[in-house]
Amino acid sequence: MKRILIFLLIAFLFTSFAFAAGQGEAGGKKYSAIMGSSSLGGSWYPMASRLAGVAMKYGDIVITVQSSGGGTENVRLMKQGQYNMGLCEPNAANYAYQGIKMFAKEGKFDNLRYVMGLYPLPLTAVVHKDGPIMSLGDFDKSKTGKSYGFSPGSPGSGDEVSWLEVFEAYGVKKDDMNWKPLSHNERVMAFKDRILECVAFETAQPAGAIIELSAQNPIRIIEIKGAERDKILKALPFYGKYTLPAGMYNGQDTAVETIFLGGFCLANSDVPEDFIYKFLTAIYGPGLPEVQSVFPVAKEITLKSAILGNENGEIPFHPGALKFYKEKGLLK
Repeated sequence: MKRILIFLLIAFLFTSFAFAAGQGEAGGKKYSAIMGSSSLGGSWYPMASRLAGVAMKYGDIVITVQSSGGGTENVRLMKQGQYNMGLCEPNAANYAYQGIKMFAKEGKFDNLRYVMGLYPLPLTAVVHKDGPIMSLGDFDKSKTGKSYGFSPGSPGSGDEVSWLEVFEAYGVKKDDMNWKPLSHNERVMAFKDRILECVAFETAQPAGAIIELSAQNPIRIIEIKGAERDKILKALPFYGKYTLPAGMYNGQDTAVETIFLGGFCLANSDVPEDFIYKFLTAIYGPGLPEVQSVFPVAKEITLKSAILGNENGEIPFHPGALKFYKEKGLLK
């Protein structure tokens, strides 16, 4: 028995050494990246997982995906060196690069680099169909005398940032509401139990979380349109107009006007150029059909839309991305 154990130990050590040597470039350790995504209930987690799988399959690079609180947390952990890559909303990404707003104390994140764009994330504020809220302006406590329960997303997420920007256009402050940052799954349960009057999302549509929370009880989606929407679009060019089709959820019988943000995939500047080049070659090459099949809106991920929202390089392109997009004719 002792001889068998010694033999197995020697075999294990030899295999480990062989694997490490095989992984190396000129005998060194092969580079691998950690990518931040979203909470498990968000659309970014399965998307990041698919991007990583495709990159490993067709690009021979290693990416490990971590669930997280979303875009704001991702870039913070990238700055701290815990993540090498991450998904983030355009507004939060630009604020991080400039070191303004919620990143003011941390300073400019000038090592942040752009890799690729994702798909539209419509802002979707869901209320009970038989509930009292008809407009985002109804959250103004000074007018209604009530403090309604509202959940914008995970604590510290890009969702929180976006909904605060939207409410500013309506003259509503955070203190006017019972503001409860929660994960996707926590929000679903709180809404179904009527602990919250409104749960808000910034995610791919149709969203599994909204399908679940509306399955038994009809919902209404609050529109973002008119003068308030015009004010948002004028002040914040990251947003665009979006219309949710009728019949997407139980109780949502008509089309809903709202706004949307895109999504960025980012990397730290010290991620090797060849790594990002291989990543993009896999994503927009043989792996694209697999990326686009994650859910319906993923079909919006195309080479044509790869740099939308960052055409002018407000966030500098990663050298690997710059090389790839120049070869494809998207950049000069």
